[in-house]
Amino acid sequence: MADWREIMEQADQAKCQMIVDQARGEQMFSDLILRVGNDGMVYFKRAEAYEALQMNNKALEDYKKALALFPQDKWKRNAGDGIRRVS
Repeated sequence: MADWREIMEQADQAKCQMIVDQARGEQMFSDLILRVGNDGMVYFKRAEAYEALQMNNKALEDYKKALALFPQDKWKRNAGDGIRRVS
């Protein structure tokens, strides 16, 4: 299994891809979720992509999922900030 740095990097790459090519980015996120679906960073980065695309309902769902999965308070706060922005 990938370590947290690798997961974060892959999720960030998927986010950047999704902003320019939504279908390809969503596929990249789907692949990540199949491999490491219990990592909040995947949902957090996808939420950021949805937010950038102004798809706030989808962003909200993913920020909530990230909040539930994150073990660290810092990342829980970041997800909470995202929830407030898109709500």
